[in-house]
Amino acid sequence: ILPGGEFVMKNNSRTGEERKLFIERVYGYFWMMKDLQVTNNKPILSNASLISEDRAQLFPPLDNLSLLNTDEPVDLPYHFTRNNRAQDPTAQCTLVAISFKDFGYKLLPSWTKPFETKFRSNDRVEVIRISITEGSFIKTILGGIMKTAFKSRTPKNQHKGTLLRFGHTPRVFLDALRMHNTLTGYVFLLDGLGRVRFAGSGEASEAEAQDLIRFATMLTPKLIAEPGQSKKRKQ
Repeated sequence: ILPGGEFVMKNNSRTGEERKLFIERVYGYFWMMKDLQVTNNKPILSNASLISEDRAQLFPPLDNLSLLNTDEPVDLPYHFTRNNRAQDPTAQCTLVAISFKDFGYKLLPSWTKPFETKFRSNDRVEVIRISITEGSFIKTILGGIMKTAFKSRTPKNQHKGTLLRFGHTPRVFLDALRMHNTLTGYVFLLDGLGRVRFAGSGEASEAEAQDLIRFATMLTPKLIAEPGQSKKRKQ
């Protein structure tokens, strides 16, 4: 899939010429569903090791989000590093869980639940859930209704860590994170500077969930070695 998520390159079987075609023309209008069937709901595979610092990219910018609990406007990636004043890459890490549809939303707990169970006592290891609903009509007409419904079905302890966004999603944002198939869910593990060090999609296997926990431990060695240290610093 080419940048923009609308075209693919296809070879002509007779001439061998490579042409740029609309993705629906090549794979059909239901290509996302077919893609999930072929990949077992995992359009992108989890990396087996941490992405190195020299290769890791910053989480791409995205604006017009709001906190579920306060409606406060939020911009990314600043929100992820707001508490890291020292800009220390090992001072914190963030698990970002993104969904566009209810199907993807229901897959994300396979990643987030084991992660939160492991790090629930460490306030420098954070989980941020992002729910994106596309469509200008939804943004202008149904945004308030959907926000109320989302708040009612989301556990209260998750409200402060949940971000909502309504409207068109910039293609450059989807390209950067390879989220062309918006039917499934995606997770990204960020270091203290907001760099993406791990990515996954779909439902986590037990091995993937354990890898995610291990990678978070590697990103925050001092915090994990000294539990409660982050809370002591505030005193």
